[in-house]
Amino acid sequence: MEIEEIAESIAEHEAKEEKEDNFRRRTAVLISLLAMVLAITALGGNKTTKDLIATNIRVSDTWSFYQAKGVRETSTKLALDQVETMLVTPDLPAPVKARLQDLTARYRDNITHYETETDGSGRKELKAKAEALEHQRDEVEHREHGFALAEAALQIAIVLASAAAATDTRFLVKGAAAIGVLGTLLSVNAFFLLVHLPS
Repeated sequence: MEIEEIAESIAEHEAKEEKEDNFRRRTAVLISLLAMVLAITALGGNKTTKDLIATNIRVSDTWSFYQAKGVRETSTKLALDQVETMLVTPDLPAPVKARLQDLTARYRDNITHYETETDGSGRKELKAKAEALEHQRDEVEHREHGFALAEAALQIAIVLASAAAATDTRFLVKGAAAIGVLGTLLSVNAFFLLVHLPS
């Protein structure tokens, strides 16, 4: 073997090592970027989970209050029926009749207030509030689903990129990059709800 051949062989070997080092460096940068996007996505997912729990509690509380108002309204209607039945009793003493008429007026007023209130605590207002909260909860559920999909895609991309770095397999890096882009798009969508994904 001549010196020129040896020098050429060494140069080829160094070029190959440099190419492999560049590949590993680029793959490491890809893994770092994917991990960063995954961390941001996980933060969004955690916040969304907390928001979902809080919204579910608010929905439940509002419907409970709505139902409690309904029970009170029904009880008051039953009491009103009893008082009205007593009012038709013949030969009722005047003070008793006056008291029953006062009760009738008060019960009717209470029934009206149970149905609608200016402070937003009537059944109509509570129903509207609960339905609005349910819509808000549904939006948060869509976000949570999007974050879960994004996290899964980003984790798969990191695994593929890590395997590519360990095995010098370029097609795995391309797959990791493609899945990473998908995960990033899913994450952006989860933050801004640009598209509603099927659950």
